[in-house]
Amino acid sequence: MSIAVPRGTAGPRALGIAVAALTVTQVAGWGTSFHVAAVLSDRLSQGFGFPPSVIFGAVTAMLVVAAIASPLAGRLMDRDGARRWMTTGSLLGAGGLLALGSAHGALLFGLAWILFGLAMPLALTQGASIALVQIAPDRARRALGLLYVLIGFSPAISWPILIALDAWLGWRGTLLVLAGFQAFVTAGLHFFCLPKGRVLADHPVSQGGNAQARPEAPAVPVRGAFALAATCFSAAGVLSFGLPLHMIGILQAYGHSATTAVAIGSLIGPGQVLARAFDILGGSRFPILNVGVASALLMPLALIVLLLTGASPKGAMVFVFAYGVSAGLMSVVRAVAPIRLFGAAAYAVITGKLGVPQNMAFAAAPLGFSLLKDRWGAPAVALAALAISLVALTSIAILAARARRSEPR
Repeated sequence: MSIAVPRGTAGPRALGIAVAALTVTQVAGWGTSFHVAAVLSDRLSQGFGFPPSVIFGAVTAMLVVAAIASPLAGRLMDRDGARRWMTTGSLLGAGGLLALGSAHGALLFGLAWILFGLAMPLALTQGASIALVQIAPDRARRALGLLYVLIGFSPAISWPILIALDAWLGWRGTLLVLAGFQAFVTAGLHFFCLPKGRVLADHPVSQGGNAQARPEAPAVPVRGAFALAATCFSAAGVLSFGLPLHMIGILQAYGHSATTAVAIGSLIGPGQVLARAFDILGGSRFPILNVGVASALLMPLALIVLLLTGASPKGAMVFVFAYGVSAGLMSVVRAVAPIRLFGAAAYAVITGKLGVPQNMAFAAAPLGFSLLKDRWGAPAVALAALAISLVALTSIAILAARARRSEPR
């Protein structure tokens, strides 16, 4: 079934406007939800009288809600297009910030994190990826890579702003300012800068190599594609969401001072940005599943370096940088591979379904690694991460091999 495309909605100008707008909304969205807990956790803990574990438990609850809401978000965006629901997601995020900034007890505190969880699959990475694929599926890989490069600067931008606002206005005032920004700036960018309705550009979609397909045509079927993709992306997500929150503590456990650990840990960002920039500048010549295999192979190698040479500053630096490169590449693979495996027309629904196991894995990762580290130390975390990385590598390698065999001769 072909999809009617309004004239002018899927041209280069529309894509450029969308990428520019989504860069602002994604940096702001992550900065006003996930990073709030990272930067203001002590302030929230003191303000509410809750132990820090409750604050991070709220982050876990947020991710569980996001996992539950993810399939519905995909179906809604598939039916109506991304614009309406990304705007709705920004307003839900604003409501969460308003509730958290106004809360004096558990009821509004809990409601805030539920609203954040509902907003995540609509307004953050899942929604942004769907929006770009709907606008231009043939150019989505490059657009997604560029967007992910820019999102990589979110902590560098949002953390200083959160700290400065907290010093100026206090944590409640900070949250209310962020709520206003989400309601008027972020929601406005989603509403005015994304095409109206359900848009799929009438362009061929690159399937890797020289294969081409119409965006409304089904992808070449790959046996067990969903299960393998869900396994790989969830396992990789455990590492990309779980390890960074404990990176400084892990490095300190290997004997590095707090200052050195922070300096070495900061190499995650450059590694991620470099990996995403590589995919934009030349990596798109390689089939996306092959990039996935390379990314998944790099992660266990990085963890082996940590296990063998983590006490050495050079070894720790190699580990952190390689970890960042692997995580950065995998974030692009996670966004682009569903186009190759399931086709652009099914992208919104499929990414919604994939969001369930992924977000559940993301939710479990911080607490799981924390319990391992507290009971058995940093080497146990590294060994567990190594085992998880091998699961990701095995599943993406099988998926890539089956995809190659399924290509038409």
